[in-house]
Amino acid sequence: MKHYLNPDQRRKSIKVWVSDEERALVEAKAYNYGYRRIAPYIRDAAIYERVTNYKIKGEEEILNAYCETSKEIKSIVKDIRHICKFATQISEGKRQELLNLIKAIYKMQIRIRDSITKELDLEMWQEINYNKKL
Repeated sequence: MKHYLNPDQRRKSIKVWVSDEERALVEAKAYNYGYRRIAPYIRDAAIYERVTNYKIKGEEEILNAYCETSKEIKSIVKDIRHICKFATQISEGKRQELLNLIKAIYKMQIRIRDSITKELDLEMWQEINYNKKL
């Protein structure tokens, strides 16, 4: 169980400026460590140092490729939502097909992420996950 310093007294925010790529990397890393939001991940990493630091061969290339595809997918999803909302000549069936396409794209992205974690050094990954539970 995590023990935080006065969690009920959190009233100060810290603003950090990052590039799109840095934000995508932070989000990806937070998600890979099991965090739903960025703030707890950054807090644990900076204050409590509960985030394991590891280096896997090819990690940077994999993360860069994942981040690039994530940005493209977000752009495509935004365009599809825009089309579904404002295209008045599209039938309801076609709109539903587009929305189903969005869901399929998200599922593929999740499968990519999961396969990345499975293909990386499994022994290292198990050690990291074991250490997180302690």
